[in-house]
Parts: sequence; C-alpha cells; structure tokens
Amino acid sequence: MIKEGTATYVDGQGPVIPFTGKYAVKDARVFDLIRAGWDRAGLADAPYRPLRIEFELTTKCNDTCPSCGMGALSLQAGRSLTDGQLDHLVSEFESIALPSVAITGGEPFVATRALLRFMDRARGTVDISKLTTNGVWGSERRCGPTFDRLVAHGLLDNRLFVPLLMVSIGEQTTPLDRVCRIIHHVVTEFSHRELNIAVSSLADPADREHKIYPLMRLYEETYGGFPHDRVHSTMRVYLENERLEDQALIHRPGRTSVAKWMDHCYDCFAPTVGAYVLPTALLKASGDLYACAAFNVPEKLRFGNIFAEPLREVIARTNRSSYVATVREGGGLKALHRVIPRAETEKMTCGSFCGSCSLLIDAYEQRTGERGPGGPALPMVNVDTLWSRLAATRAGRDNACG
Repeated sequence: MIKEGTATYVDGQGPVIPFTGKYAVKDARVFDLIRAGWDRAGLADAPYRPLRIEFELTTKCNDTCPSCGMGALSLQAGRSLTDGQLDHLVSEFESIALPSVAITGGEPFVATRALLRFMDRARGTVDISKLTTNGVWGSERRCGPTFDRLVAHGLLDNRLFVPLLMVSIGEQTTPLDRVCRIIHHVVTEFSHRELNIAVSSLADPADREHKIYPLMRLYEETYGGFPHDRVHSTMRVYLENERLEDQALIHRPGRTSVAKWMDHCYDCFAPTVGAYVLPTALLKASGDLYACAAFNVPEKLRFGNIFAEPLREVIARTNRSSYVATVREGGGLKALHRVIPRAETEKMTCGSFCGSCSLLIDAYEQRTGERGPGGPALPMVNVDTLWSRLAATRAGRDNACG
C-alpha cells in the first residue's frame, strides 16, 4: 500500500505535483488559488487559516467500538445535524473561503440524507477532500448504488482536491468482505484522478494487531492481487480522549518524554497538501471548533462555537492566541523549547503528541501567565439551545429589514 507521508507538499517549499498523495490536488497552482480565495474573503493577513475543517455530520453510529476516540453514540442516542445547521455550515465555510472539508461521525452513512444534502449544498463552494466510513454500506446490494448516489450528488465535482474515501477498520464489526468490495469498486470504477481510497487501520496499543493484514488476504482470495498502488494506508493505535468519560481504558506500554514528542512533532500549521491537508480544524456536532483536528485534541484548543458566533470570529480568536502563534511561527511543538526549559519537558511523560500538547499548554500558561490559549473557558451550552438562539437572531434581522 501507499505509505502515509508520501508526496508531502508545503507551501513555499518546492513545486506541487498534481494527482499524487493521499490528499492529491488537481492543480499545481493550488496554494495560489487558495490564497486568492482568502484575499477575496478579506483574510489575506490572517496568520492562521485552516485549509480544511473536519466536521461531525452525525454522532450516530451503527457500531459500538469501546475505544472510539470520537465519542460516537448509538443510533438511538446520537443526533445528526439538521438541514438548517448544514446550510449554516456551508454559508460560514463560504464566508472564509474554506478550501475543503472532511466529513466524519459517528458514521456518516447512517445519516445518508444529511450527507447527500450537505454534498448538494457544498458543490462549487467547498471541496469534500475526505469522507470517512466504517464501510457498513459495502454489502453486495448496497455498494454500487451508494457510489452512484455519491457521484450524482457531486462527489467528483471538487475544484481543488481529488476526493478521498477513508474506510476505518479496527474494533468495528463491519465484515471485511464489505471493505474489500468498497476498495474493489473504487479501483475498478474510478481512476486515481477521480477518487482515492484509503484504509485507516486502528489497533490496541498493547498488542498492535492490525486488521489490515487479514483484509489484504481476503481481498486477494476474492479478487486477486491487492491494489497496493491505489490504496493509501494509515496505521495508528487507539488514543485516550480527555473528553470521553465512557471510553474504554487504553493502555499504551512505555512512556515517552514530552521533550521527545516536541522534537518529532511535524508542523501542523504549515499549509500542506498531498500527504496531509494542513492546517485542519475539528468541528464537533455541537458546533465547537478546535484549532487542531486530532480526535484527542486538548480541550483548551477549543476557540468558539460556529452555531453561536460567526466562523470568522472564531478564526480571529484563534489568531489572538499566543500559544498557537508560538507553535505556528516555530514550526511545531519544538518551538516551545524557547518558553519551557528542556530540563522540565524531559521529566514530563505521556503517550502521544496530543498528550504532550495538553501538558505543554498547562506549562505554557504557568510560564506566561496566560489562562488559556483561547482565553477563559467557553461556556458549555446545549447545541439545540445555540441553534434556537441563532434562528431567533436571523428572524430578528429579517424583521428589521422588512
């Protein structure tokens, strides 16, 4: 398979080769085209501007993975974004000339009507660079028709990015033959210039046993040689998420110093395409927006709520964060060595980059006196209440305009 990290293109660091990488672009001038959009949106001078927002279309899921880092809920307990919320998102994305989105959940395909509605509204406004799924729809009866519906609703109509379908395997109970069928359909019905396919294999960090290997064996038994030249791989382990009280306890053998995590952290704020799309923000179904899209992103990187205030204001608040500015200007977490002595970070240990970021935020606050990168903690308000407030505000505006 195509290893993660292949074809990394950073703005200002050499030419971009179109149609290469997991998040391939269609035009070598992609960064110029993106900047032109920001200029038109009045964001030319904003230091932090996301190239993508990864958003939860729904919190519903047909599965019950104990270590799920997204906090997905059952079909009965979860909720999907409403038509009005989806339309609001498209409007807000357009207001900042957002280049692309990634759609996640929950499981997006248990909210197919909402998914297709968003795709219809987003077409021509914001690209769908990634669509994540557990492959529940990959049965013999549903697979082909589902692809037909996605295409009919604009999946292949992106302007900048070749869309990527990301199938996640791990604790999911989706039969592997369905995942194989989805892969086979992509590689036989679409070229790499139309649609890319990736498998995200998640494992228990205690044993690191990945399902990707039995998946490949089953594919070869069913269809012949595995299409290594078309399938992009992402192999990770489950991580603890500080926001999820019900997440299963995750034991990650060994503890790494925060200093080491800092030294090996990539620059998540440098405009990047190809292997990754950076910077990417995370938008929860509640409307809360985080400056980083990692599933276990520290809570203190939450800078606002898109259903309570304009996205432009949330971006502005992010740009007022001295913590974000320090990390962004210094090329990653290693920049914090200038603020927090290495002797201190060598003694701090954790199990992930996000874990180190969380510890570093606290240490940064202690060193600088800043209460939090986004200022004081934002109030937690029920999403339905937020949406009703927004609707009332809009109604007031309409009445004022006659």
